[in-house]
Amino acid sequence: MSLQIEPLTPVFGARISGFSIREGVDESVMAEIEQAFEKYSVLLFPDQPVDDDEQIAFSERLGPLESTLPGAVGAGSKVARIANIMPDGTLKDPNGHQALFTRANIFWHTDSSFKPVPAKASLLSARRIPKAGGDTEFASTRAAYESLPLELRAKLQGLIVIHDIAHSRAMLTPEALSPAQREAMPPVEQSLLRVNPINGRKSLLIGSHAARIKGWDETASEDLLAELMTVTTKPEHTYRHHWTVDDIIMWDNRAALHRGHEYDEINDRRLMIRTTLAGLGPTVVDGVAQAAL
Repeated sequence: MSLQIEPLTPVFGARISGFSIREGVDESVMAEIEQAFEKYSVLLFPDQPVDDDEQIAFSERLGPLESTLPGAVGAGSKVARIANIMPDGTLKDPNGHQALFTRANIFWHTDSSFKPVPAKASLLSARRIPKAGGDTEFASTRAAYESLPLELRAKLQGLIVIHDIAHSRAMLTPEALSPAQREAMPPVEQSLLRVNPINGRKSLLIGSHAARIKGWDETASEDLLAELMTVTTKPEHTYRHHWTVDDIIMWDNRAALHRGHEYDEINDRRLMIRTTLAGLGPTVVDGVAQAAL
């Protein structure tokens, strides 16, 4: 069996077909998927119906999984519900804490960069989609870095950024993060630059969790992070996906940002299930950036 690989954009992303998760995926195909992941950063697997257990089993063949965040629906489990539907079938209170916490995903971010060990990858499967809206958009922090002037690239070497989930949630409303979550997830240090250990290509670790650059004054920090976000989210560095039921998208949190687009949370229903591959280690050790992870 050989996979069919079709690029989604000129700079990143690919549509992968020619295999079935439910029918079983042999090791040679898994190896091809992993190679494509390292090359393209974002992989679309269309027409892949799965239940939670099947998604977990497939994901775990790619590496160990993170547990869902404290205070989220399914906290401590291997799946996160990116949805307005509760497990019992009722809709979330659109003004309640759990809805606000998920709604903050409308801002560009990379999963788990607020943890001491940021996530390697995420897999999101579309179980139920709204009639309108609810798209997911991706941006290549690798293509963005490679488009920067050499002088600016040199300036980024060794920089450390403080990532904080309270910072991203406050962009929506302070009520999106509970006091218990705030205590459980304090700010962490992350290397601004990541280096892919397979191909050596560099990318930026930025996004809505990135609160400030360590050791810089507030204005200079805000200006640089804003500049990098502007470059990363240029149209030529992005891909917007309009979901079809049973789509699965896998993305590299080391090399891509993503954001969810709004939909009618009161009158419509959306259910997406995410599994998240754990990272290999911290990006900062004893105050020194460790880029190659």
